[in-house]
Amino acid sequence: MAEKRKSKRKNKKRGVLNILLIIFLFIFLFIFAAGIGVAIAVIKSAPEIDANILDNLKQSSRIYDKDGNFIEDFSDVQNRTVVPLKKIPKHVQHAFIAIEDERFYKHHGIDPKRIFGALWYDIKTMSKAQGASTITQQLIKNIALSPKKDFSRKLQEMYLAIQLERKLSKDQILEGYLNTIYLGGSAYGVQAASMFYFGKDVNELTIAEAALIAGLTQSPYKYYPYSKKNQENPKTYLDRQQTVLKKMLKQGYITQEQYDEAINQKLVFKSKESPNTMKYQWFIEPAIDEIAKDMADKLNITESEAKQRLRTGGYNIYLTIDTKIQEAAEAVINDDSFFKQFNLKPYASTENSPKVSQPQAAAVIMDYSTGEVRAIVGGRGPHPLRSMNRATDVKRQPGSAIKPLSVYAPAIDTQLATAATIIEDSPFSQELLAATGGWEPKNYDNSYRGNVTVREAITRSINVVAAKLLLQLGIGTSVDYLQNKFHISTIKNSDKYVAPLSLGGLTEGVYPIEMAAAYGVFGNKGIYSEPILYTKVTDRYNNIIVERTSTQSRSISSQAAYIMLDMMKDVVRKPYGTGGRARFGSMPVAGKTGTTSDYTNVWFCGVTPYYSGAVWIGHDKPNTSIPGLKSSLAAKLWGEIMKRAHEGLKVVDFERPSGIVYEKVCLDSGKYPTDLCFNDPRGNRVVTEMFIDGTQPVELCDYHVNIVPEPDITTPENPSNPQDNGGQNQETQNPTSNPTDQNQSPPQEGQNPQQTNPTQPKQ
Repeated sequence: MAEKRKSKRKNKKRGVLNILLIIFLFIFLFIFAAGIGVAIAVIKSAPEIDANILDNLKQSSRIYDKDGNFIEDFSDVQNRTVVPLKKIPKHVQHAFIAIEDERFYKHHGIDPKRIFGALWYDIKTMSKAQGASTITQQLIKNIALSPKKDFSRKLQEMYLAIQLERKLSKDQILEGYLNTIYLGGSAYGVQAASMFYFGKDVNELTIAEAALIAGLTQSPYKYYPYSKKNQENPKTYLDRQQTVLKKMLKQGYITQEQYDEAINQKLVFKSKESPNTMKYQWFIEPAIDEIAKDMADKLNITESEAKQRLRTGGYNIYLTIDTKIQEAAEAVINDDSFFKQFNLKPYASTENSPKVSQPQAAAVIMDYSTGEVRAIVGGRGPHPLRSMNRATDVKRQPGSAIKPLSVYAPAIDTQLATAATIIEDSPFSQELLAATGGWEPKNYDNSYRGNVTVREAITRSINVVAAKLLLQLGIGTSVDYLQNKFHISTIKNSDKYVAPLSLGGLTEGVYPIEMAAAYGVFGNKGIYSEPILYTKVTDRYNNIIVERTSTQSRSISSQAAYIMLDMMKDVVRKPYGTGGRARFGSMPVAGKTGTTSDYTNVWFCGVTPYYSGAVWIGHDKPNTSIPGLKSSLAAKLWGEIMKRAHEGLKVVDFERPSGIVYEKVCLDSGKYPTDLCFNDPRGNRVVTEMFIDGTQPVELCDYHVNIVPEPDITTPENPSNPQDNGGQNQETQNPTSNPTDQNQSPPQEGQNPQQTNPTQPKQ
């Protein structure tokens, strides 16, 4: 009986195991079938591959301006020169095969041995670090797929590689690969790389040079010879070159003697710039960068692959450029007559870049109502392609040009101050010195004017008043407006002090294109428009690939923007304003100059009823003082560019919003005037000023003593011509204003004469 019970238990267990085995088998078959189904679906979704690879490389994209007028073709002629395989030396071909795909001539598109080796490595390291792509697969990736490492993309890549091997010979595949591979910098293909790194045709490369270039394929950024890190310590890319040479020796592509000679050859880098040029390069190059970023995000590809598609895909690229304004801006910036007073030697920012004229200059003009940038000039004088663009990529301290953004607009918008608010232009008290950690600003002329209005302070660019008002405003509020309202992206923690925020000595500085957009807020009724360089890109069948519209947001109230405009008009129209040379014709202009310590950078940023713009002038070597450099020159260039940009446009003024009221105020107290304000020994001290409704003064002036009954003063809601006096009677100007001849250069402003980017405890 016991044996029977044992036998029954065994049979029962065996039955359970059989059931579990059957269930497991069904699950396995189900998963396997599902996997097959998914794989088939992924393969079916793979794009079609055109076997005419080299012909496709010649399909240029076409670039159009804002009105749809054709500008020029955009193709690989600037960055890639297609060369047939027979003109590429064998040792160059072998260098790539040795390091990238040693069984290239044996496999049929994929290399199973390499795949399993890479899979085992990835399992051991729990990463996706090891690649297993053949040259055929890499070619597929370059011309059709994203380089992102995921299952579906890899499956498609392997499938298409097998298909391509059925259509093309090994030589055709290798030829396509060597003409499409990205090799760092602006080089696509071995010919472009040969010129970029060694200044010679590919058929002149030595074995050592070929090994260096072939080694770049794994990581063009890590092994980039021109990077600052690798220039200081070349071991990284030399070790990679040696790895390639060892592979070539091991696989029999070179002899021991050739290996020894290559190892001992000193690499001499000498980039030979392409004779090709690009019309409007200062605009088109950053526009292509912007488009490539958007394409990469949308299509889940890299930016380098997006640029490659733009060069070869036959797209239609619609930019926001106004060629008339672009040509005008380039003509002004390149006019040497504006710079003849400077006797500076040409300067190269890096060892491998050409020397260019100094001082350098940059300009950006944009339509602030749409955010569409109309002109970009990134440098003065001739520059090779892909040169440093000072308008979009270089940050420099803005000096007093930051004041409207960091101090005055926030103060007006928060109603902390009005244009008539009185602030004493005088040395800091002990209380203020304690608040700044002992730092004290100085005015550019080392003088003080006593009580001044906010309007006069911005017109004269008085540093002390800006610093005192910022202390009232608060560091946090100032930074919030700069970063979140005016979208200045370069503010660092080291900038969050009174000195850099009020005087513009920012740690890294600002971009001209961001300053042009920020000043556009004032003309656009307080609305910020993100600057954009293109509107859309379509394929050859006019299907939209990517498109761009400006993101807009409220920065300040329309009333605060209008008051800021009117105060900044005085910077240009008043004889003691610092930006008088920005005037052109009768078109209204509002703006602000900026000068940094020791005259290293000068700016003019401003706005008209049509456009906003920024002009920067300085030396390519940061913190280099330029004797005789004045912000009035930046204002002059800005005015000259805008004069040409506005040809044919109707003279109009900025539209005044509702909620603006006008009231008479005393210049000495900022309050409602009494009879004594009209009869001051210095003359009439009463002006008509504009206010955000509700902020106009209601208290009587307490500056003039012996107050008498209030005079019968009428306050016109709409003065006859408030723009002419800017809220301040010309006949009753402060006698200390020391007006200058309208035709002479206006007075200069700047930071502390002996202070560069001072620091102090956080506020």
